[in-house]
Amino acid sequence: MNEKRMTVTEHLTELRNRLFIILGAVAVIFLVGFFYTRPVLHWIISHTPVHHVIVTGVTEAFFALIKLDLAMSLILASPLILYQLSAFVLPGLTQVERRVVGVIAGPGLGLFLIGTAVGYFVFIPIVLRVMLSFTGHGIEPMWRLGSLLSFIIDLSVPFGIVAELPLISGVLSHLGLVHPTMFSRYRRYAILLSFFIAAILAPPDALSMTLMALPIYLVYEISALVARFTYKAPDVTDEPSATSDPHDIG
Repeated sequence: MNEKRMTVTEHLTELRNRLFIILGAVAVIFLVGFFYTRPVLHWIISHTPVHHVIVTGVTEAFFALIKLDLAMSLILASPLILYQLSAFVLPGLTQVERRVVGVIAGPGLGLFLIGTAVGYFVFIPIVLRVMLSFTGHGIEPMWRLGSLLSFIIDLSVPFGIVAELPLISGVLSHLGLVHPTMFSRYRRYAILLSFFIAAILAPPDALSMTLMALPIYLVYEISALVARFTYKAPDVTDEPSATSDPHDIG
């Protein structure tokens, strides 16, 4: 074993260097991506049922592009971010913990992107169409650019986060840290928590909260199903065997 034990100062120096790499990568992607932000913004809006978007402030369009560019930069840099954080943390973990981090980091990123895409392509159009239907005939709805972009990001990104739950529950149940029966025991609380999360993340209307709460609860049921198939009882081989010879004390 040639592993070198690092001092606290060396750990902090390594952490600082890795954070500089992350910030530098995000900054480069941010600067380069700014030139592509406008067509991306037009593409995002064109895939919504909103036809008239306006700006009501001098800097509204600029800060909308900045917000979108930052979100794009973090998503594009996420593989590098995960690698740098894993490289810093993994040397101090056990073999089992390293496998857990590897499982969560790779597929977890994919699930996040899939969940975000489902939120954008499936639920955003539904919510927007319902919201637009409230205007009625003779009223021409016009949405502010900053408000629409914030609505899209704030409603689609949480779906990416929620999509990670089945993977996390599967890993924890495989390690024996979560028992499948726990999901049925806390089902009523999961329903309440789903609506509570939706009330925080969704726009402040009952329909949007319901449309977000239902898929959150569905993910809970999927997590319960995954835990049932991946559950592995804790290893008890280290405990004294009940059938061992009581006279064997040597």
